[in-house]
Amino acid sequence: MRINQAGLDLIKRFEGLELQSYVDPVGILTIGYGHTGPDVREGQRITRSQAEGLLQQDVRRFEEAVNRLVNIGIHENEFAALVSLCYNIGEGAFARSTALALLNQNNRLGCANSIEWWNKGRINGHLQELPGLVIRRAAERGLFLTAPANSRPARPTEVPVEESTRILPSEENSGRRNDLSQSRTITGAGTAGAVGGAAATATAVEKMSENSETISPQLERLNYLFSYIPDWSFTAAAVIVVLAALYVIYARVDDWREHRR
Repeated sequence: MRINQAGLDLIKRFEGLELQSYVDPVGILTIGYGHTGPDVREGQRITRSQAEGLLQQDVRRFEEAVNRLVNIGIHENEFAALVSLCYNIGEGAFARSTALALLNQNNRLGCANSIEWWNKGRINGHLQELPGLVIRRAAERGLFLTAPANSRPARPTEVPVEESTRILPSEENSGRRNDLSQSRTITGAGTAGAVGGAAATATAVEKMSENSETISPQLERLNYLFSYIPDWSFTAAAVIVVLAALYVIYARVDDWREHRR
């Protein structure tokens, strides 16, 4: 599969065109639409036509990577969005990305959402969310989710090229855990749910026992078991539910603060 015009336009818009070589923020000589390599020399100048040729040359490499790494059938806009992402973050990073892993599990929406995780770059050794990358990722997600027969996605707000794509993006510190058991929010909610569920079950059985004229043997046995639970235990259960809910709120605020750093 080959990239379509919508994908090419997206890459060109966010990479920007430079007809004279320059050193990017990580010290790499670059020219044209983000082209790098041993053929780029200091002080080199090229024409717009040459820049287009270099773009086609580079895009072909990333087309081959996406074709090789994606294991399911995808339509042309999905392919174009992935080529743009791969062009920006590199083949190695794309091969290890959550977006690719989810896509190969046929989770298209999960793939589209995780494209937006690549919105940070290293500035002076620190990962920072960059407005240009946020907008580029949103544009790629929009293209990915656009069926080929539909109109092209709306053009996003332009940002300075220097800020948008000339920092190598990272999927790190996305704030999402691969193992949900590590989430304090999940743990707290689970505790609250378990205790609350037990209390609710006991209360329901008690009320059924009071209101029903004909109690089945099974219900009698349940009522017999709950009769050994002292009245104060339901108050204690309610207190635990409240404490667990407060813990969930604290964990969410703490995670938000960590994500903002």
